[in-house]
Formats: sequence, C-alpha cells, structure tokens
Amino acid sequence: MFENKSDNLVVGLPFGFRDIFPLESDERNNIREVTRREFKLWGYGEVKTPVVEFTKNISAGAGRNWKDKLVSFFDISGDLVSLRTDMTIPIARLTGMRRKKDQLPVRFYYFANSFRQAGMQKGIKREYNQAGLELIGSSGFKSDIEVLAILVRILKNLGVGGYKIGLGHIKLINGLCRWLGMNFQDTECVKKNLILKNFVAIERLLDQTDNTKAKVFLKLINPEKDIGKVEHMISGIKEKEVRDGFNYLKRVYSGLESLGYSKYLIIDLSIIRDFDYYSGLLFEVYSSKTTDIAGSGGRYDGLIGKFGLDVPATGFALDVDLLHKSMEDSKLKLSENKPKILLSSTADDCCKIINVADVLRKSGFVVEIIYDGEVNLENLAVEKNCSSIIVLDPDFKNITVTDLIKNKKQIKKLDNFLKEIKNG
Repeated sequence: MFENKSDNLVVGLPFGFRDIFPLESDERNNIREVTRREFKLWGYGEVKTPVVEFTKNISAGAGRNWKDKLVSFFDISGDLVSLRTDMTIPIARLTGMRRKKDQLPVRFYYFANSFRQAGMQKGIKREYNQAGLELIGSSGFKSDIEVLAILVRILKNLGVGGYKIGLGHIKLINGLCRWLGMNFQDTECVKKNLILKNFVAIERLLDQTDNTKAKVFLKLINPEKDIGKVEHMISGIKEKEVRDGFNYLKRVYSGLESLGYSKYLIIDLSIIRDFDYYSGLLFEVYSSKTTDIAGSGGRYDGLIGKFGLDVPATGFALDVDLLHKSMEDSKLKLSENKPKILLSSTADDCCKIINVADVLRKSGFVVEIIYDGEVNLENLAVEKNCSSIIVLDPDFKNITVTDLIKNKKQIKKLDNFLKEIKNG
C-alpha cells in the first residue's frame, strides 16, 4: 500500500479485504448456483437482511466475548450499530420479530458477506463470503440429520477435495468439565482454549484434577473416526449431561450412517464455537485442500427467543472463499424451477422419509419435509406455494396425496406410488 501524492489517495485496501476479478467471480457464482439448487430442492427460501444491525442485538446473540470483534459505528440517529458478524443472528431477529408459530417450520437460505474485526496478521480476513441455511421451528435429531445431509450433498456436488465433517456436542464438554469437578471459571477457560486449539494450556488446567479422569478427557478431545471407541471411553462416565449429549450425537450419527454418509464423519468432542448461542449439536467442515475450517454449524435453540418467538433452530454456514480453494476440478450443473411438494410424516425413521423425498427430487420435484404432526399442512402448503401435499403413514405402507391444483385427495400404496413417479 502506498500514497498517491497527486491527490492523496491510498492505493490499496484496508487489511483483511480483497478484490475479486471476473474469472474467480464466475467460479464463485457457480458454487452459489450449485449450492442454491440443493437448498431449493429441500424447500428452503432465500432471505436477505441489512448489512448493519443494532450492536446490542448482535451482542445479545454473539456473546460478551465478541465486543472487540465487532465493526461498529454510530448511526446518524446516534444509535450504535455494527456490521453483521454472521447471518444466524439477523435471521434469528427476523424470525423472532416477523414470524408466527402457525407459519413454522420455516426454511431459510442466504448468500451474504459478514464482517469481523481482527488483528493485523498477514492473511487474516475481516470479510467473510458465506452461504448457509437455517431450519427454524423443528426440534430434535431429525432436523439436524436433514441439515447435515444437505451439507454432505453440497460438498459432493461441488467436488470438494477430501472433506470430513467433525461432530461434537456442547453438552459433552460441559458435562465432562463437571465430571472433572471444574468450576464455571475453569470450564470457560477450557472452552476458550479449545477454540484456540491450545491443548498445552488445557493440560495445565487438568493438572489440578483427577489424573485418571484427565487422561480420559484428553483422549476424548482427540478426533476419532470410530464412534464405538468414543462410546467405550464414555461408558464409565455417569454424568447425565455427558450421557445425554453422546446419545444425541450417536442418534444423529446413526441417521447419517443409514444414508451412507458415515465415511465423511469424525467424532470431535473438542469442537467449540466462539458464538455463545449454540445449545446442542456442533459440527465443522474440513478439507484436505485447506488448513482452515470451510464451514460450521449446529443447534441454537435459545437464540430466537431473545427477539420474540421462542422456537428451536439449527443450521450451518459455508465459507465460499474456502470452498473455492477446496474444490477439485468439476463441471457444475445449473438449476431450474421445479414444482414443490410438502411431504409430511411423524415416523421416527427420518432416513426413510428422506429416501422417499429423494425419489421425488430425482423425478423433478422440490420437496420440503415436515416432521411435526401438529402442523396445519393445508395452510402451510399455501404459504409455501406448494402444488401438492403427501402424508406418509408411520409404517410406510400407504400415503395420502392431496393435489392442491386439482383439489383432489387420494390414498395410495407407497410402493405403487414410487413406481409411478420413477416411470414418469
């Protein structure tokens, strides 16, 4: 960077920002298009929010540790405002203030830039080009499996090299620290050092605890491909929060395994995000092509209630810059508009529900899945501009098909219906 003496202009950019030329921009647009196609196939709709939010709103969501990471300034009204640090908090605000319970669940996706203050080290970014989704109003493992299934498919469709998804759970770390006899201050110190990957500092903290338990803790925070080994190590720990967290994690893992995705998964109990709003499942995306985390997400059931409507939520964000670096050579196919179906079932086996939805998607439909049996499907289908509603029986033998365009309802055998769909 240098100063142009003729007109006192600075030839360069503030640190942490960069320009993008046409070729790279086209490649990133292809990434967005492939990602958008998958989002839309599952019934997600795009939302946009302003680039600025009231600082107090961002602070309420991100937490006290984010004060120095906000890019803030005073508005003309005298209010303190900040550039958004991510899209989860703005979407939580939008949902809490603008949605009603009878409109749930809602599925949102976005492409947006977020901004975070940082030190002036070389290579540090302050602008993050993100793509992500939020599934709001649906609790439990089924919605987490859906979100992770979408994530896997996006990474596969983009040809991201050697990717893995690390799975963790906030309850596991909290429970393990309680099991070790740590107080709140020491627990927070452990979390902070897990974020920083400062394992030396964690070992020092563990010197003050039971030596046998400390060894188990250090083994558990090492990434592990075999969930059975993790289960064996945890089997002797009676702390309820540890058991609950692992059982939830195992249920999500089992669902993804049924979909054929276990080869992409690792158990990583060291995953802790530096946003305060996460309440359950946590995950991160790694690629062999880059040392940085290409994406992350998890469950944040308490965040939206701070802005009004108190409902559960889960989601993820991908870093488009890092996706671009991580991609193998591949030809990306673009999307098209397709008719939309609302697919509902209260069955526990959400993987079977997803498999039925996939048959419909392969036949040219957008399919949004409703897991909650108390939802008013007719009203929701109109709200979401669906052409039909399909209700799967819990035993997967029969289905009820409601054609909203022809105002016609039929009960069919599931197998016969799927054959009809496959044969066009």
